Amino acid sequence: MHFLDTLNPEQREAVLHTTGPLLILAGAGSGKTRVITSRVAHLVGDGHAQPPEVLAVTFTNKAADEMRTRVETLLGSDCSRMWVSTFHSLCARLLRREAPAIGLSRDFVIYDSSDQLAVVKQALKALQIDDSFVQPRAALSRISSAKNRMESAEKMAAGAGDNRRDESIAKVYARYLNALKEASALDFDDLLLKTVELFETAPTVRSKYAQQFRFVMVDEYQDTNRPQYLLIRRLAEVHRNLCVVGDPDQSIYKWRGADLRNILDFEHDFGDAKIIKLERNYRSTQVILDAASAVISQNRNRKDKHLWTDRTGGARIAYFRGGDELEEADYITRSARAGLADDVEAMVAILYRTNAQSRTIEDALMREGLAYKIVGGVRFYERKEIKDALAYMRLVINPHDDVSVRRVINVPSRGIGKGVIDAVEKIQLTAGHVHDDLPLLSAGLAPAQTANSLWSRIVRGLEDRAFTGRAATSLAVFRDLIVSLTGVAREDSVSITLGKILDRSGYLHDLREDRSEDGEARIENLAELVSAAREYEGREAEPSLGGFVDRLSLLSDVDEEQGARDARIWMMTLHSAKGLEFPTVILAGLEEGLFPHSRSSNDEEELEEERRLCYVGMTRARQRLVLTGAARRRIFGEYQSSEPSRFIDEVPQELIDRIAPTSSSSSYQGNFPHYQFRTNPYGGGRRVKEAVPVYAYEDEDQSTGMSLRAGMRVRHPQFGVGSVVSVEALTDDTKLVVRFNLVGVKTLRAKFARLEPA
Repeated sequence: MHFLDTLNPEQREAVLHTTGPLLILAGAGSGKTRVITSRVAHLVGDGHAQPPEVLAVTFTNKAADEMRTRVETLLGSDCSRMWVSTFHSLCARLLRREAPAIGLSRDFVIYDSSDQLAVVKQALKALQIDDSFVQPRAALSRISSAKNRMESAEKMAAGAGDNRRDESIAKVYARYLNALKEASALDFDDLLLKTVELFETAPTVRSKYAQQFRFVMVDEYQDTNRPQYLLIRRLAEVHRNLCVVGDPDQSIYKWRGADLRNILDFEHDFGDAKIIKLERNYRSTQVILDAASAVISQNRNRKDKHLWTDRTGGARIAYFRGGDELEEADYITRSARAGLADDVEAMVAILYRTNAQSRTIEDALMREGLAYKIVGGVRFYERKEIKDALAYMRLVINPHDDVSVRRVINVPSRGIGKGVIDAVEKIQLTAGHVHDDLPLLSAGLAPAQTANSLWSRIVRGLEDRAFTGRAATSLAVFRDLIVSLTGVAREDSVSITLGKILDRSGYLHDLREDRSEDGEARIENLAELVSAAREYEGREAEPSLGGFVDRLSLLSDVDEEQGARDARIWMMTLHSAKGLEFPTVILAGLEEGLFPHSRSSNDEEELEEERRLCYVGMTRARQRLVLTGAARRRIFGEYQSSEPSRFIDEVPQELIDRIAPTSSSSSYQGNFPHYQFRTNPYGGGRRVKEAVPVYAYEDEDQSTGMSLRAGMRVRHPQFGVGSVVSVEALTDDTKLVVRFNLVGVKTLRAKFARLEPA
């Protein structure tokens, strides 16, 4: 068939292999989708199989639709009779036909995430477990993880030991399963589990489909979990024409249940398997491929391959290590602008390990007027936890803000539900009854503006003992919280006030108890918000909580009309970037504890997954790859120093251009970093070379003698006007960090800076 002529030798060999098990190790950018679709088209077009005898499974509806469209294009005919779908769609289709074989009605309903959460909340209520002790979302996450491991509620309970919380979640799990059974409902995990149960307990049904599917193909096999593995084994057990396509080096979903052993052990499971490696890359330059290959080669649990391209050479990888995350963000912004300038159609991707990292980068892009969009996520200032924190701050300024009261009066849960709010709204107030024992931080509200507020009704109702029981206690706790925080705001800085809001409200405690990936990400975002408050304090001459809230409100009021919809700068986490590619990729935050993440510090498996994530990020780049990090980064407003990521050391040094954070000013003797050697802190005894920016200044004292403080506006003869971010006393001088309007953040010595008041 004519499309075979477009394939390289390895791709062609994979397509023409039609008998027995086949493992296709497809490196990044090696054209695996072309191979899968060409193989399906060849099987049907060359008469090896009828359309209903071919099953092709992948993970997303988008990938399944693309696969089907490509096959139809290659064959020039309709493929509706062919089974091309996601795992979950396949299982739903099989169960609709065969569910009675396991005592399940064909008319089962499928619960989405909101339905599942409602069932968990009902279970908590029935078991009289306070949702502040076991958060519903955390319980649901644990239940899903258990299902992916095929772990029963009984086994979870047995493993709980003396942990009351785990014991409670096991009870919720058992009740959750029973509730779904009574409702004849399945969740997404059940679709897989019930299909596995069908094939394990109904041999007639299993034989029927194993006979029908003469050819089974699985895309992204490295991402399969235990139930998916068992399902595929059963479907392919008769004809054994199973073709799996994947790359162990791109397995990055362990936290979602993916089992790397499924692809690593394929040859053990199928001793006669044919193995074909797709190593020719059609995406990246050889420099990028060599760098990524050097990093991933440090992993032990993998199958070796060598990526190559006929696009020899390429630009070296840029590595910038800023003094802090602000300097890093400024460099990222400049790099993104340069990437866009190369080509009017160019795209730039900014990738990061955690969502919290986006904040400083978003600020820098907005400041420079560069349109961007967040892919697979929400803009920093639009995230729920940020909006919640903003609502709390607004209440501290003005408790009569009904919108903010409604948003956080029961966040975290205080037992103030709809019934309590209804009771509050029924409290009658007259002009003479307006009573407010809380002096506002922002003066100027007229009595008419507060007369009918929820806050006034809460205060009045508590004084008149209009509420009873838990409602009275919960409302009093909320009132006292806001009153006490108003006192804090009058005495403490913005960042400290924010920290105490998050602490005293129970918001942080609630997230810490969550113990889920999502809860941890929200904590990181709130820590970043506190850091933003510290930056705000450093920039403003008279910082205030009201000023900070105004700034957040303006930043969060960003809509699609400002160009985000058509933005050519895309920002996303590394997990969201899988399957995408861009001319320029900027990989941010390459620091120990951030990337690789701190969770991997004492876990070899977690570290290898972090390295695979780095490999995925690097191989998204087609022409230009930029790596960045910071020497220190604010965590909950306080600076913490960091070591460069070990992944930087794993890239061959001849492939990297190290960009020093130095100025082009004539007051510096050079723009090149001074290199010093240090012992590798990660073992092995080898010494590695690290670029340490050492500024060489003129010997002449050029200080003007003026007193400098954070927030002060200054003028530099070369850099123009800026604001002092921080002032640090040295033995014989003062170290200044100044953010200039035109050139970003610079680190200076006061003695030689020649600064003047602006």
